[in-house]
Amino acid sequence: MNGSRLDKANGAAGPAPRRPGPGTGAGLLWREIRPVRGAASVALLVLMVSVVATLAGPLLVQVFVDRATDGAAQGALVSVSLGYLALAVVAGSTRVAASYLGVRCGWQVADSLRTKLLRRATADSPILEIEGRPVGEVLEKVEGNADVVGKSIAESGFRLVGNIAVAAGALSFVFLVVPAAGFGMTALVALVCVVLNRLSRVAVGRWEQARNQQAELFGFIGDSLNARDDLLPLGESAWAATRMSQDLNDLYKIEGRAYIYGRAFWPLTQLFIALSFGLGFGFGLQRLQHGVISIGTLTVIYLYIDLLQKPLEEVSSQAGQMQQMMAVLGLAARTLDLGDQTRLPAPRIEQVPLPQGPLSVQFQGVTFGYGDEPVLRGVSFDVAAGSSLGIVGRTGAGKSTVVNLLCGLARPQEGRVLIGGVDACELSPEQFARRVTVMSQRAHVFGASVRENVTLFDDQIPDERVWEVLERLNAAGWVRALAGGLDTPIGAGGRGLSEGELQLLAGARALIRPYSLLVVDEGASRLDPETERSWSALLDTVMRDRTVIIVEHRWGTLHSVDDVLFMDNGQVQDLLPAAEAVRLREAVR
Repeated sequence: MNGSRLDKANGAAGPAPRRPGPGTGAGLLWREIRPVRGAASVALLVLMVSVVATLAGPLLVQVFVDRATDGAAQGALVSVSLGYLALAVVAGSTRVAASYLGVRCGWQVADSLRTKLLRRATADSPILEIEGRPVGEVLEKVEGNADVVGKSIAESGFRLVGNIAVAAGALSFVFLVVPAAGFGMTALVALVCVVLNRLSRVAVGRWEQARNQQAELFGFIGDSLNARDDLLPLGESAWAATRMSQDLNDLYKIEGRAYIYGRAFWPLTQLFIALSFGLGFGFGLQRLQHGVISIGTLTVIYLYIDLLQKPLEEVSSQAGQMQQMMAVLGLAARTLDLGDQTRLPAPRIEQVPLPQGPLSVQFQGVTFGYGDEPVLRGVSFDVAAGSSLGIVGRTGAGKSTVVNLLCGLARPQEGRVLIGGVDACELSPEQFARRVTVMSQRAHVFGASVRENVTLFDDQIPDERVWEVLERLNAAGWVRALAGGLDTPIGAGGRGLSEGELQLLAGARALIRPYSLLVVDEGASRLDPETERSWSALLDTVMRDRTVIIVEHRWGTLHSVDDVLFMDNGQVQDLLPAAEAVRLREAVR
């Protein structure tokens, strides 16, 4: 999208060729094919060789029949037969080669689209937009839609072009030999194309509706699986199955309507073939009686009309698959176009340098909301470099929104968030990754080894550093007790961990690198009292050489912070030294 806009802005001399709009399925397909246009061109070239060989075959049959009826020598007939065999070999081998190249192009396009959709879902979307959507729905809109595009191009895209080329070539020959029949068949083709175009528009809309319905269904299935521990004790597991059955029935109805519109081309194809045979043989026999054409020419007319049948029948099935693809591309184009419109401004080309050492944090009159209702109202506070701040408040007070703004996941509607004196929206992801880290209570554990989970698959971090962090977290003992130590698989398909162990791994991941700013988002909320004490001891050590902001419901880990910020209803209620805050809390209790 951005590339096409820059092209228009730069403006080459002369009128630019018209291309599909950036927010359309055709426009997205154009952009995704451009990186593989070399391979696609080779595939089309090989495909055209196959088409030419296929169309040349009936001409050799004509030569064979005419020579046979004229009493040609056996050797001449054998030569023509060998030529026909050679053409058949060329047509078959090039068809296979074109199919192979088409498959490669199709899946390269699908992988590129998959990457863009995944980036849109994981990096470019507002954080609450993703958190508010079921994982199954997001997965289906990324993987499922990319899979449809890959299969459609690989199985139907290039074959559809080849079939259309064969049909056009056969029609052209009939038009040259028997113009009256050619005119009639061309008129039929034009009528069929008009009807197919109208049916396709309706079918694409139906398929878009079906794809959205399917994504919602996958989202519901994912939610039901996550909620099984709640549904089973309540005796409501049957409700999930019943609801899924109802949704499936609705989906089948929508897909059925889309399929009917897509396959309506098949009876039109059969009618076209029947009428074409009638036109071709009627006018052909008439010209044969007048001696204008030979028996071989009449034979080749039959062969060309017969040659039309298979490509057109395949086109009828391929049209349905291509309609699905265009529906998916339309949905993907709107998703990616929306991503360009809502994405935060790109970092400046010249990155603003951050100061060395611990980083200060300032919220300056920050107001932010999701929709019309503000979540934060005029929030202001300062955290000096190397100091620590605890943020407390009830659920819904705005603590998590502070973290999202601090990490650049959202942009203030009013005011500024400064890290080390630099606006957070101007920091590149690379700068964030090097200097700022967050330990969240929602930290994810991958289906991988302990080492890979702690280092996030960074092979440059030595085992000594991993063990050092685990020792400081008081977690090295249970890791050494595992069968494979650091190589023990955990997460999906591996060893199950307790809530406390999972939290400690998340803490090790957050502390494995020398960050300048550590944000702890309710990091101790899942720890037992003993582990919480170990975590508090670790934070005491960490606070000596970096800035720390701790967002907590509980007070157990806040005894060592310098200040405590009280939040309520999206506003700062008070900012007190930690000792005074603890005294006030004890007095209230």
